[in-house]
Amino acid sequence: MKKSITMLLTFVLTCSLFLFTKAADAAHATSPIDPLTYQQMLGKGMDVDWCKTTAGMSLYHSDVPKSFKQAGISHVRIRVKDEATEELLSLLERQVSDCLEAGVIPIIAYQADELKNDPSDKNLHQVEVWWKTVAEHFRDESFLLSFDLIIEVTDALKNQPDRLNVIYERLVSVVRASNPERIVIISPRLRSDPAYLWDLVIPSAANGYLMAEWHFYASGPSKENQRKLWTSGTAEERALIQEKIDLALQWQKETGIPTWVGAWMPGDYNEGDTYSIEEQVAFASYMTQSLTDAGIPFAINADQHFYDREQRKWLEDMQPVFAAIYGQQILPSQDLPEDTGYRSAVPYVYRCQLLSGTSAATYFPLRSSCLGSR
Repeated sequence: MKKSITMLLTFVLTCSLFLFTKAADAAHATSPIDPLTYQQMLGKGMDVDWCKTTAGMSLYHSDVPKSFKQAGISHVRIRVKDEATEELLSLLERQVSDCLEAGVIPIIAYQADELKNDPSDKNLHQVEVWWKTVAEHFRDESFLLSFDLIIEVTDALKNQPDRLNVIYERLVSVVRASNPERIVIISPRLRSDPAYLWDLVIPSAANGYLMAEWHFYASGPSKENQRKLWTSGTAEERALIQEKIDLALQWQKETGIPTWVGAWMPGDYNEGDTYSIEEQVAFASYMTQSLTDAGIPFAINADQHFYDREQRKWLEDMQPVFAAIYGQQILPSQDLPEDTGYRSAVPYVYRCQLLSGTSAATYFPLRSSCLGSR
């Protein structure tokens, strides 16, 4: 017998809404989350500039976190560089809320450029004020939200491990005044190199809700730099990756503090973009598998290399790289109306193989379909 595909999608929407509701309930949980549990929840994420760059802020739309969730992204690292004004806090609150509603874990990460360039008491005080303002603003928010205190320790601060520990001691204390049980994240010096995790002194106010962030290949691999060399994936090149992972695992074992990779990039997008898609897939596949095997979550640097903000669509030419990381191609939905009631059910239907598209990009949702009969 013939049935409209709309009826089938409506039915599946009812089922999927239950799943989405359960996710939303979890997103708004009020109980503190153990860092080891949080580490497992983070999964595969992405760095985003929704609240950092002019383009990121002006082009942000509430549907974006939904698209990220549907594409298999579990968390986003929302990078922020500006002062905590009412306008910025309003936008940041909207983004955090949108993420939680979509089932995406939000992490607020602060740039703190002035402090990294000049780690003086004056600049530290400014960062303390920033985090005090942000922490108080989100004091009643879901415990899925966490705070990444400084984005990548660079510039003058990278050579001052003792000063960095003083900074973390003071910043964690500021956050704990309003958020005693929220997860805060600190990172080692020299661009968050895991080799320097042992330089960190655990802040006295950590209160058991602390994680460490580390980076490698944050600006992508290189065909010349021996420290991050990747050409064809030789044994030596793979060993460079495993060496960093092993350092993090050892530190985790010794301290009991879980870690997370806050940034790695599949290609050298900012340094010539010299890797072909095939080469990026090979590198991304090995990185993803290695981190997954180690149980260490990660965020990809960054959204603009995979997502068209103006069109609010995933970039087609990057789909092989995206699939190598997140394990799936983007769903075919170009012909689904934005305001249709069953749009949010399509990803669930597609992934469960209950229904396929009429092509790689379309569904023809109103076309009649023969479902057969007994």
